[in-house]
Amino acid sequence: MAKINLVAHRGYQKQYPENTLISMTGAIRAGARFIEADIQLSTDQVPFLYHDRTLKRLSNKTGAIHDYSSEQLTSTPLFEPDRFGKQYVDQMILPLADLVVLLRENPQVCAFIEVKRCTLDHHGIETVYQRISDILAPVKNQCILISFSLPFIQYARAAGFQKIGFVTEFGDQALTKEVDALAPDYIFCDYETMPTKITDFHSQKATWVIYEIDRADVAQSLYDRGIRFIETFDYVGLRSGLESQGVM
Repeated sequence: MAKINLVAHRGYQKQYPENTLISMTGAIRAGARFIEADIQLSTDQVPFLYHDRTLKRLSNKTGAIHDYSSEQLTSTPLFEPDRFGKQYVDQMILPLADLVVLLRENPQVCAFIEVKRCTLDHHGIETVYQRISDILAPVKNQCILISFSLPFIQYARAAGFQKIGFVTEFGDQALTKEVDALAPDYIFCDYETMPTKITDFHSQKATWVIYEIDRADVAQSLYDRGIRFIETFDYVGLRSGLESQGVM
């Protein structure tokens, strides 16, 4: 039977600041074959790895990613001061192009690229898709575009992006004719809001990815229900627990 695949959520986030180069490389060096990164565009429409709508929590700055130029962002730390103090103040906000370099160096790794709704609202679907897809072109076979925005994923599918995924806040939202017609390769869902109408996930056309899991017993229960992809902030800890249970 297929084993569990772990997705390193924003890299090895438990150990390092999320969405940074050190977080991504840390996950890959620990054995991760799947990573996830969040993408937003600068004011000059350059894609960067960043999750939050504002820079306060991660960078201790005012404003949003789209308020800054690419030149400004590449010299702005992403160091999560509340968690790490100034330990990682040398980690700068990472351009998507730098992640592409990392993927080219690690062809065994696939990346789920989550396009944030705030950047779609600011720049528009067509612009965001074009900027991101152009940069991902050298590693397109290693990448899956995902988003909470169904219109963006529909646009990416129509534009011919090879693999796509829909991220749902509530699992039952993914069980609609609109999503079924889209036929996403992956559906991401929070563990707390998994759909109540599915008893056996083996029966689903899309591959379901459940987040945010850090306990091996919970991952094991999902495995028993047919889930084969688990997203986690604690790649190393969860992997160790699952290996002891023989499901990884």
